Amino acid sequence: MTTLPALLLLAVVAGASPGPLSPHRHPESLVTPASAEKSMAQEVVSPGEEPPPLPADYELYDVRTLPQELGLYSSPLGVGTLTPACRESLTAQFRKQYFSPWNNEAPLFDPSDMVLAMNRELSQEWYGENRRRVPLPILSALRENCDLGHLPSLNRRAITVVATSMRILPTATPFFKQPDGFPFDLLQQTGVKLNEPLRVLHLSRDGLWVFVESSYASGWIDARDLAYPDETTTRWWRSAEQVVIIKDFTPLRDLTGAFVRMAKIGTILPLARETEEFFEVYLAARSEPSGAVEELRARLPKEIAQRHPLEFTGAAMARIGNQMIGTAYGWGELFDDRDCSALMRDFFLPFGIWLGRGSYDQTHAGTTISLAGKSMDEKSRILMDKGVPFLTLVWLKGHIMLYVGSREGKPLIFHDLWGVTVRDKEGKESKQIVGKAIISTLTPGSELALATGPLLSRVSKIRILTDTCKATAPGK
Repeated sequence: MTTLPALLLLAVVAGASPGPLSPHRHPESLVTPASAEKSMAQEVVSPGEEPPPLPADYELYDVRTLPQELGLYSSPLGVGTLTPACRESLTAQFRKQYFSPWNNEAPLFDPSDMVLAMNRELSQEWYGENRRRVPLPILSALRENCDLGHLPSLNRRAITVVATSMRILPTATPFFKQPDGFPFDLLQQTGVKLNEPLRVLHLSRDGLWVFVESSYASGWIDARDLAYPDETTTRWWRSAEQVVIIKDFTPLRDLTGAFVRMAKIGTILPLARETEEFFEVYLAARSEPSGAVEELRARLPKEIAQRHPLEFTGAAMARIGNQMIGTAYGWGELFDDRDCSALMRDFFLPFGIWLGRGSYDQTHAGTTISLAGKSMDEKSRILMDKGVPFLTLVWLKGHIMLYVGSREGKPLIFHDLWGVTVRDKEGKESKQIVGKAIISTLTPGSELALATGPLLSRVSKIRILTDTCKATAPGK
């Protein structure tokens, strides 16, 4: 696959497969995979009878019949899923990756490729929130504001002071590839959590946006959403013990009890002090007008945070994952939601298991087992035979899933699915929206007249996340 570093090249349209993308952030496919194989278990309809139209809130058969409760699948795993050596190895890898924007003095990727990518996006035809073409003067003004001729103009360590969004271009205005492209704002790169290490490489002409590298993506963020730590602060921050948020959308309160920040699962914070009931942690705050880091302390009840990393147990997996089941799909974490790779990343963050941001990166960061050219039955058998429940990623181009075990001889997965494409009697295709995180088989929607076949038909690789350990998971 042709790749372009650092900045996502979004050549995707809603309802089409993605084109060449960055290895630093691969967006998720908006369509179900193409396949010549027939969908299975079609609902019985009398000859010549037109199936009734499906309601907008139709639930797939898998969702209606499979328990949407991860504890039922993870509880048999108990404890000891990871050996101590493997856990230590994974934690070391995690910390190295997490702090990489501070550890590397030079940009992680070639700045000339970043410039090429942005120029390409600025040359595209876009539609705005009013469903009309974005006028050329707006694109010209954006190009001017990017000041690409001087990128990189900075090289500074930084840290987010709030949870924020990373954008492809320096604007919060949504851009769509089609007039009806909502909610796929294709300038949305990814969400960035509170207190994440960054490296600032450039400033927009108007000074309102900074171009940054995180440990997993590159793009523009609002200049007010970061601060600049000094060398002493970054050295201490890297060596400090860490706690992690384990309750989604948690309000963080300072030592007086006043609300100061909001945090999602997987937000990592340095520990200042621990009591029997609370963790006191440091939050980065911004001092004006210099932008320097100010210290802000928060007190976290232990029901919302734990020391990082969590033990990888069945109970902990259910505690984290069940909060995400049923949550809305969000391209690039738009509206604080998750797409398929964001779901995987947030699930594993509390356990100190590092994943990149996009489905391609998550799969290809280690050793994979190819399923290309196999029949669907062969793919299922290989996955159930070689896969480790809750540690095996299942990949097809543009989509990533987590294998959680099997039921009645079928592998089951945890994933965030936008929808399935169905075809009516006249052959007209439409999207049946799922739009949330679910537990399903690898043939979700197989009871419908699927236009492009089941997901399983295009699954091409699996990756067991202990592949980078010196000691692998027990029994594997």
